[in-house]
Amino acid sequence: MSSGETFRPTADFHPSLWRNHFLKGASDFKTVDHSATQERHEALKEEVRRMITDAADKPVQKLRLIDEVQRLGVAYHFEKEIEDAIQKLCPNYIDSNSPDLHTVSLHFRLLRQQGIKISCDVFEKFKDDEGRFKSSLINDVQGMLSLYEAAYMAIRGEHILDEAIAFTTTHLKSLVAQDHVTPKLAEQINHALYRPLRKTLPRLEARYFMSMINSTSDHLHNKTLLNFAKLDFNILLELHKEELNELTKWNIEAVDTLPEYMKLIYRTLLDVFNEIEEDMAKQGRSHCVRYAKEANQKVIGAYFVEAKWFSEGYVPTIEEYTPIALTSCAYTFVITNSFLGMGDFATKEVFEWISDNPKVEKAASVICRLLDDMQGHEFEQKRGHVASAIECYTKQHGVSKEEAIKMFEEEVANAWKDINEELMMKPTVVARPLLGTILNLARAIDFIYKDNDGFTHSYLIKDQIASVLGDPVPF
Repeated sequence: MSSGETFRPTADFHPSLWRNHFLKGASDFKTVDHSATQERHEALKEEVRRMITDAADKPVQKLRLIDEVQRLGVAYHFEKEIEDAIQKLCPNYIDSNSPDLHTVSLHFRLLRQQGIKISCDVFEKFKDDEGRFKSSLINDVQGMLSLYEAAYMAIRGEHILDEAIAFTTTHLKSLVAQDHVTPKLAEQINHALYRPLRKTLPRLEARYFMSMINSTSDHLHNKTLLNFAKLDFNILLELHKEELNELTKWNIEAVDTLPEYMKLIYRTLLDVFNEIEEDMAKQGRSHCVRYAKEANQKVIGAYFVEAKWFSEGYVPTIEEYTPIALTSCAYTFVITNSFLGMGDFATKEVFEWISDNPKVEKAASVICRLLDDMQGHEFEQKRGHVASAIECYTKQHGVSKEEAIKMFEEEVANAWKDINEELMMKPTVVARPLLGTILNLARAIDFIYKDNDGFTHSYLIKDQIASVLGDPVPF
């Protein structure tokens, strides 16, 4: 290497798994005949709408129907109907009419998902005189699963829900390990234990739930709802493929015109923002683009600080590291750009709000940064990289890597609780669809980084990606 050359650390990244996989001709997107299916789609949708609004249903039936609508990924069609139905199931309903754990837990979770801050005291009646969950609950597998899912709607300070997670996790694992449940039920338990619904990407859960229903003959499910969900999934699948096709074309067209190293990134970003600005101008919202540009500038500034730390061999304190690292994880940049595509929901006031790093955004950024650091730091340090939260904390406090990770896992758990609390604020600071986008991106981070660095080693999540961008769901 000559004295004028710059040394850049490299890593043994695997090649792209997809290459031009999504680059197709227009004729390749005809697997769903939209003209033939649209009428059927609308008819099924109206049938499902009637089910949700049917006043003759008993409250328990209504709860289970809403749960299935949400888990099948079609709740976005019926937001008003679901809101109205849940509002009618007032919080007092569970205390006076629901003796069983499954119904209480399901009601609690659905209300909290809807932003209704129902008290966790509803679970006190399931404790014994010594303040522990009753041992008789262990045999109620459905109730245990429901309590487990409900407990992940906790906010800080709700110790009964922390106890519920520990109680249900321990005993559900034991039931599976000792073969006390059927293989199918064991699969459902393991699926839930691996990732609770609160942290699950809706699209992945929809695909799983459809397959679970198809293979479970003794489960009472509505065929109309299932057929509508499958049709809706396949229509969206084709739309997503078309969008990926356009992105793939854009990348390929850019390859031959891109200049050397830094100019490549700079010009590519300018191209992206110019294209966005043109689209926004047509909507009279071009002024919103400046917020995305400013978010990008903050990320680049944080990258510069980290590059300086690395070049100097400096390991910052965790207090120095955190504000820079929360910016460099680029969560705020991504969410700001996501808001650009959300139409009238994303007003100037919304962009000002997200630019001020509100609590819900900071919590999601903490999840992003710490999960990334916990799963990727060893690979990064091997190739040469700025210190992660792990290195910063262990050096500053003289503790082991395991102790640091345990502490950060608690911080991540608390960050999820902060997200839950912010989504139950009344009134919400911004529209619920915007808060839903923040939640879903946090879910995406959990999906990518739960067990490993799936962002760097993307082959680890290839099958899940293929399940929502591959073949249509069979009928």
